[in-house]
Amino acid sequence: MRLFDRVLLALYTFTIFVLALCLLGISIGLITLDDIVESINSVTYGFTFILVTAGTALIFIIVSLRLFIAGLVGRKPASSLLKETEIGSIRVSVNTLDALAQKAVRSFNEIKDVKTFILIEDAGIRVRLKVNIMPEVKMPELTQTIQAKVKEYIEEYSGILVKAVHIYVDNQLSTAKSRVE
Repeated sequence: MRLFDRVLLALYTFTIFVLALCLLGISIGLITLDDIVESINSVTYGFTFILVTAGTALIFIIVSLRLFIAGLVGRKPASSLLKETEIGSIRVSVNTLDALAQKAVRSFNEIKDVKTFILIEDAGIRVRLKVNIMPEVKMPELTQTIQAKVKEYIEEYSGILVKAVHIYVDNQLSTAKSRVE
């Protein structure tokens, strides 16, 4: 479900919650039926009333339909299309792509730890890496080498186009000298 649909759902749910509280207030006697009848009788039927009630009804109908359709539309499978054949399609899971990226990065001795995130797009993937590197490593050279290796490795073994490899160096680990007494 998209962010817009989630916001609509939250507002819609809040409105239903308020209406439920009003019904609860009526049922336990906090709001009397005489108060409701008096409020309805005080409303003048005119153009403004028609505009407000029709507008409110249309908004509820549109939001209801939007949320209904959003609920019916399924999510894309968490895989990336590799190839369409005469027999069917071949898909590679995100977990497989994640494992390929991890293996490519872990081949570098300068990397202490890595977390990978695979973003699937229409014609390929984007790889995001969060790495912890060893001390006294030249980051520009290392990160460019990692980018090239990850792109080449995933494309070679999966056949899926890697559009970009983004690297975030989270921490350059320090080696504390141990003291011997």
